[in-house]
Amino acid sequence: MRKQIYIASVVLTAIALFWPILYGNITILMRIPGDPVLQAVAGVLVFGTLAYFTYGEDEGAEGEEAEEEFTASG
Repeated sequence: MRKQIYIASVVLTAIALFWPILYGNITILMRIPGDPVLQAVAGVLVFGTLAYFTYGEDEGAEGEEAEEEFTASG
């Protein structure tokens, strides 16, 4: 579940980075009230933070245990 949240938040962060460009070129998006630059900054902060906290380095814990068995001395 964390991996799907991570992937979705990375995609939404990428969309938020280009939000002012999309907002200016797609007329239906112009109906959304507010400043597109502030919306982009908020999107990057929210979704970027979510991606940061859901990034799972602990998923490779099984591989780390297997690597610890192989040492140069034994």
